Amino acid sequence: MKKQIFLQLLLSISLLAEITLSTEDERNWHIETAVGKEVAYVPIGEYMTTVTIPPNLLHTLSVPYEAQIVQLNKVSFDMVKKGDSLALLTATEWVEAQRKVIADTIELIHHEHLAQRNAKLCKEEIIAQKECTKADAEVKSDKIKLLASKTLLKAYGASDSMIETLYEKLTIFPNMELKSPVKGSLLHVNIQPGKSVSPSSALFVIKLDGANWLESNLPRAIASRLNLSKEIVITIDEKDIKSKLLHMSPVLDPFNQTRYARFSLPQDSELLAGLRTKAKISIKERAFLVNKKSVVQDKGRTIVFIKKGQLYRAEEVNVISEDKDTCYLAYNKVLSEPIVIGATSILQNMLQKGD
Repeated sequence: MKKQIFLQLLLSISLLAEITLSTEDERNWHIETAVGKEVAYVPIGEYMTTVTIPPNLLHTLSVPYEAQIVQLNKVSFDMVKKGDSLALLTATEWVEAQRKVIADTIELIHHEHLAQRNAKLCKEEIIAQKECTKADAEVKSDKIKLLASKTLLKAYGASDSMIETLYEKLTIFPNMELKSPVKGSLLHVNIQPGKSVSPSSALFVIKLDGANWLESNLPRAIASRLNLSKEIVITIDEKDIKSKLLHMSPVLDPFNQTRYARFSLPQDSELLAGLRTKAKISIKERAFLVNKKSVVQDKGRTIVFIKKGQLYRAEEVNVISEDKDTCYLAYNKVLSEPIVIGATSILQNMLQKGD
């Protein structure tokens, strides 16, 4: 009986790779169909990634002289605001810079008094005009020296109010307060009370508020499918994160034939810097998600069988990506019709015999 049905089915195959089955035929051959799911993103693989901090979000504090730590006010991982006191330092160069400002201030005051006195005497023609010119030049020179001394003191960490107080009261501050110039969190504190620090060594490293990066080394074939204009979704721990490609290395790593890729992360991401984890990368591309059993290789072509009424038609498709149970097929409107997922080998055999 089945042999007779099979012969009748062969006769129903058209030259256009179409097969017509009756309801009884479908029941006898256990034909099963399912509708593909249209998707906007296609996964291209799962790879090891690392969360890193962009260099522009790291602020390092140091002093340009050898100093001793008098007091430490903040420790690692503390949150700090702009202007918060981090530590109290003392240093010979710090005291000497203040002494220089005081000395230059006193000298300027002295020469200003002389210039004022000479100006009166010149006006009354008691002394020669060149004496007044000379006095004015000394005042101008003293102002330049005082400005240079103040600039150096500011570079050493003095605030404007401290310099103003020093200028007015001529009192030396034995210690210098190191304040945070930014708002953020302390990643590293590399000092201890009572210890000395060398010039330009990193005393504090502060992470500013901002979004981190996600970095990975991708196989050459996968990297070639990414570009700066395509939207990307990165899935970590079953959470989808919208991202974009920020940078792709222009060369291959000669050891593993991969390319370095850098992706953006939203600022509200809960992924902490230093995290190393697997991430599934998906690119924005319109496609259909179908059961892998529906995809058939036939004479060098990749096909699926589309069902429309009692008619079954072989449709050539392009597989973009696949995993264990599913395939992502390049978008084609006809794929919205029911697709055969059971007994595809029977239809394929019928198609080949019909050819």
